[in-house]
Parts: sequence; C-alpha cells; structure tokens
Amino acid sequence: MALFSMLLFSVTLNAKPQQTIPPVDSAAYQHFQIQQYDMNADEHRNYRIYIAVPHTPPPTSGYPVLYMLDGNGQFPLAVNSYHPDNGPAPLVIAIGYPTDVSYNTVPRTRDYTPPAEGEEFAQGGNAELFYQFINQQLKPWVNQHYAVNQQKQTLAGHSFGGLFTLYTLFNHPQQFQHYVVASPSIWWGNGVVIPARTPLLTQWPESITITVGEYEEKPNPADASKPQNAERAKRQAKRQQVTKARTLAEEMKQQGAKVTFILFPEKNHGSVIPDAVRNAVMTAGKA
Repeated sequence: MALFSMLLFSVTLNAKPQQTIPPVDSAAYQHFQIQQYDMNADEHRNYRIYIAVPHTPPPTSGYPVLYMLDGNGQFPLAVNSYHPDNGPAPLVIAIGYPTDVSYNTVPRTRDYTPPAEGEEFAQGGNAELFYQFINQQLKPWVNQHYAVNQQKQTLAGHSFGGLFTLYTLFNHPQQFQHYVVASPSIWWGNGVVIPARTPLLTQWPESITITVGEYEEKPNPADASKPQNAERAKRQAKRQQVTKARTLAEEMKQQGAKVTFILFPEKNHGSVIPDAVRNAVMTAGKA
C-alpha cells in the first residue's frame, strides 16, 4: 500500500537558483490551495506529488485536470502562470521526486523513457512501469480525493517528459483526452517511441499539442560572438528537435488527429519551458 505524508509547500525554501525548486508566487495562492504529498510506488520508486486545487468551486462534472511531469521544477511555473483571463483553472497534479532539485536526472531518465537498444540508453526504459504507477495508483487516488472530470484529463511533459507523453499517447491513448508534448526527445533510441505502424493510431484523443523552441535545433544568432561548445552544437543538430517534432505533428494531422504545432520564437530547450508550461495550463483549463 502506498505511503502518504502530508507536507506544507515552502515558498521561502524554494527560492534558489536554476537547478533548485523555484518559488511559488504569492499571487498563485489567490487562485489555488497548494498541497504536497509523498507517495511510494515500491521500495525503489518514490514520488513527490504537487497539487493545486482551484479556489473556485468545481463544476458539476468536476474540475478538468492537468497531469504534468517534472513536478519539482515545473509545478511552480504552472501555478505562477495561471491568470483568470486565460480561462478556467484546472486541478493541477504534478509528479516529481522527493528531492530539493528541479530536475533529478537519474530517476526521470529511468521513468520517462521507453526501452531502447544501446549503451547510451541503458539507464532508461521504465516508461511502462511509470505509466502503470500513474494509471493504477495515482489517478485512482486523485479521483477519490478530488472532484475530477474524468473526461477532461490532460497529460503534459517537456523534453524526456514530452517523450513520455508521446509514449502514453501511442500506447495508452484513451487514458487522457488531451496531450501536450513539449520539446519531445524523439531522438531517444533513434525514434523508438514512434510506432512502426500506419496509421500511428486508429482512434485519436480530442487534441494533441506539440511545442518547441525556435533555437532548439539551430544556434541563436545573438550568440554568434560568444564561445561555442562545438560538441553540444553537433549533438543539437543531430537530434533535430524541431524538425522531428514538426514532422511528427504533420504526419499525425494527415492521419486525422487534431494537432496544434507551436514554435515559440527565440527560445531554446531550456528557456522555452515557461512558455510550454503556460500553454499546458491553458489547454487543460479549456479542455
């Protein structure tokens, strides 16, 4: 049985640099009740669940719900980005890890990636186990404790989180009605996440949004005079983050999916995160 421990979300402790958990703005508390729980999937996989419950009463059918990944770093961005002018507030369920860093590389690589051949990919491959945790443990718990509209559920993730969102879309498409795929790491396993079948799906969800930053594949011209990391630039070009995301969006659209492709101008793989998270919150709220 899962173990839960109620914790208070501390704003002051989270006001740290990039790789530490960012603060939740005071304005966010005007719109949400912020909660935090620790949940154990098994003796080796432990998660920190961040929850934002809208102060507005739930609709008769329940709140639309946003399930998002990389909760440590991106949950604060999600609640900070919300503004009533952008539509109703969703119930936000963000999955992170019991750590004080924004992005915990080892467990997120383990959890967010599908199996792939090659030493480069040996530390990943547990995407199905992670999906089972969400579907069999986390979602039933959320449905029990909150007023959720189970027909308005959105899954969103960035980078490896975007890869996992694609994995869920292609392997368990009916579990969410909306998918927000931000800067997906399609390069993982040389594209192993994309099924070798046509069409990719015979029944599509209500919507798919794919987002990337303009400078995820090519260098920012404004940085031309700065010292360049040649190896990083080579890797960036090889992964074709923008090209592969756009190509996948076009392919799915041709096959009948309702797909929106968004290129955020003048943003790279890191700086695009706030834009991607804001888009996910708006998509979920309007589901």
